[in-house]
Amino acid sequence: MSLIKNSIYESLIEQIKVIDTTELTDDVNKNPYTTVVEEQKIYFWIRLYLSDESLNINIGDTVTIKYIPSGEELNTLFFAYDKQGLMKDYDEQVVNYTAEDNKKVLCLMIDTKMVNGNDDIPFIRTLFKTGNHYEYQLMKRDNLQFIVKNNNVVLDYFDVDF
Repeated sequence: MSLIKNSIYESLIEQIKVIDTTELTDDVNKNPYTTVVEEQKIYFWIRLYLSDESLNINIGDTVTIKYIPSGEELNTLFFAYDKQGLMKDYDEQVVNYTAEDNKKVLCLMIDTKMVNGNDDIPFIRTLFKTGNHYEYQLMKRDNLQFIVKNNNVVLDYFDVDF
């Protein structure tokens, strides 16, 4: 193994010896710089607990959250159903579940930038527990609607977890 290591080092030394340094300049920008290669996406997950199974929604549909008093609207994406028998520990880590869908619980997602950086939804953005603008809110359930965008069906829900 040390023979391979030595030969690699010797090869690098020989390559460095042939570099022409006469044309190099000492005028080098020493300020640090960064380049964003790919921006990371972070999503909020919303669980919507329905009163009954909804046949009016499909995975991939847009669900609009509408706060009636101010007319604020926020589009989310329905990406999955919750799982039957989902069990979590005290840190909210999934401990056990079955693969069967619970069609009474919709999992919606939204990019955090659409919530944290959006001044058009001053009330709705305060509902997201891990958001920058979270505040404890007391409201009537009728004031917050979840509407399937492609068919304008208002989903009948009894609870929502932001």
